[in-house]
Amino acid sequence: MLIARQKKQENIAEYVIYMYQVEDMMRACGLDIETVKKNIIAQYSQPQDILDEMTYWYDNIIALMRNQKIEQKGHLQEVLNVVDDLNDLHLQLLRSPLHPDYKVAYQEAAPVIGQSIAITKTNGASEIEVCFEMMYMILLLRLQKKEISNDTNFAVAKISRLLAILSEKYHKNEKEGLDF
Repeated sequence: MLIARQKKQENIAEYVIYMYQVEDMMRACGLDIETVKKNIIAQYSQPQDILDEMTYWYDNIIALMRNQKIEQKGHLQEVLNVVDDLNDLHLQLLRSPLHPDYKVAYQEAAPVIGQSIAITKTNGASEIEVCFEMMYMILLLRLQKKEISNDTNFAVAKISRLLAILSEKYHKNEKEGLDF
């Protein structure tokens, strides 16, 4: 909850990936708040009111996951909405002559995105959604201490740069608006 709030305000791309991880942690805890308290919340040394707020937040995530029928796989609608908003901004930036930095980052990442779509056979997913799924898969591999090839690291760097610029422009657009 504390991390999610901070990431949502500071780096929307990191927020999306963090929320993917939270969803998987809730699944690993069997969508059981007592297990979440024992294995996640207990690790924080915070005042009781913060721990209570965290418990409420995680319990709400669990309820939303059940309500939205994503107990086994999938993402919360709120997170999907953020990804959709980022994809809309992505498309606006590509059409605009005022954001050449973004176009260059996209042109560098496009072959990697195309390969990811071909490999994963992602039906109907936006390019930005594919980027997030790829970044999350890499995070999981790193957490498992699996070896990642140089080619994959190169590809991740391209996607990461694109998402970093997109996130920066998203926050700027939210605060002061962007010209297109």
